[in-house]
Amino acid sequence: MDSPLLWIGTLTCAAFAAVALLPIARPARVAALTASLLIAPVLILGDNWDSSRISDLRDRPSLVLAALVAGAIGLIVLAVIFRKRPALLAPALIATMPFRIPIDLGSGEELKILLPLYAVIAGGVLAALVGVWVDAGKAVEGAKDEEPMATEEEPADKGLLRWIGPALAAIVALYALQAGYADDLTPALQNVAFFLAPFAALYFMVEGTEWNAAALRTIVWVLAVEGLIFVAVGIYQYASGDLFWNDKVIAGNEAHTYFRVNSLFFDPNILGRYLVVAMTVLAAIVAYGRRSRDIYATGALYVVLLVLLVFTFSQTSSIALFAGLCVLIAARWGLVTGVVAGAATLLALAAAIVLVAGGGLSSETTSGRAGLIDGGLHIARDNPLTGVGSGGFAPEFTARYSEGEGFAAESHTEPVTVAAEQGIVGLAAYLGFLVVTIGALLSAAGLTLRDGARGTPLAATLLAIYAVMLVHSLGYAAFFIDPITWVVLAIAATALVRAPVPARTAPEPQAT
Repeated sequence: MDSPLLWIGTLTCAAFAAVALLPIARPARVAALTASLLIAPVLILGDNWDSSRISDLRDRPSLVLAALVAGAIGLIVLAVIFRKRPALLAPALIATMPFRIPIDLGSGEELKILLPLYAVIAGGVLAALVGVWVDAGKAVEGAKDEEPMATEEEPADKGLLRWIGPALAAIVALYALQAGYADDLTPALQNVAFFLAPFAALYFMVEGTEWNAAALRTIVWVLAVEGLIFVAVGIYQYASGDLFWNDKVIAGNEAHTYFRVNSLFFDPNILGRYLVVAMTVLAAIVAYGRRSRDIYATGALYVVLLVLLVFTFSQTSSIALFAGLCVLIAARWGLVTGVVAGAATLLALAAAIVLVAGGGLSSETTSGRAGLIDGGLHIARDNPLTGVGSGGFAPEFTARYSEGEGFAAESHTEPVTVAAEQGIVGLAAYLGFLVVTIGALLSAAGLTLRDGARGTPLAATLLAIYAVMLVHSLGYAAFFIDPITWVVLAIAATALVRAPVPARTAPEPQAT
């Protein structure tokens, strides 16, 4: 398929996803999501139509038909479950977030696809679509029977939280727009179809969840159980020396004295990111917990996850954990305490770098990323206003420097990626997005100088997780294409909204 047509399709898919993130009527959002998710696979097919894998499928129509029928049945089953038990949707979404299935499209590139998450998202959107249709039917029947009564609801005090969805919408739309002048449209097309469009649906469904205490406890249990599974697999890998999937890490383990594990993840750094997020949640439970039994059990699980984090040898994840804990300390015990904790952490890190001869942040584990940053800044300086186009970092970096210098081609630093691909225009949108989201979370957390924060423990936890994601994206990028970012913001946009306290009215004088 011609690139201009593919770009128009990519832009249309992203536009529908952006509409679904806006604070408009629910039926319109569901319709936009449905359109976006229907366009996404068409884009992937069009971009890979001449690949060997798609060609094989074209020659086997019966197999394709059987797969479509099986998939449709599975989606209907999921939709029925989520219609009857809507409380299961959010835990199912969060439980399937970590799992990426390697898929070979026959174009010489193996993609890591979030297939389990996509299945749950599709089932949830289908359930929402049925719900809109049922509600519309009920509204028509109700209009025939009686005149609906006007109701007034107390407006919620959202502050900056109301702008999270529109800020995400702007990022999605601009990314697709700036893909139009990239030399290779495929990376941006894949990011829109595989990540931005499905994650808009993820945001919509998480935002629509009733985040009460029971729902939050369920999410903590999901993180805890999955964490233990990842620990069991990681310990097996470390003990047996048997690593899964990632040939590059396998080769690295053979060349180095240390052994990195990836558990059920493809990349040890992404495993580290997931562990750090779960550990931040556990640390919040310890910080705000009241029952000794819960605090001790949570602390023990934290230590178990920490052991696996050590085996990942992910420096980026370790630094992100320190950042999240410092933010959590500031939210729980005041900014002064948080700053002191941060300063102590920086001193400890500096000491560790000095003491580890030839290691630390200057070791071979980060030299490739330093090269990516330097190369990305050169690309940005040569294309300052609009960059080389969304998704264009890897092709441009490879064309300039090739991969023969020991560097990976994919950028590992989010701001550098944005500057190189989208220039000042994209960087301004990115910084504006950070102002809105960080400001919203800081406002909800209500940090004070010395006393504990005025916000809820949930607000403090979400702020700390967001700090983890931001810091981790400085060393491993993948900020907007990680579902964790979207889930944190969706929970914040709905669960942290506070209804204003109604003004007290003077009592009516009593007759005497």
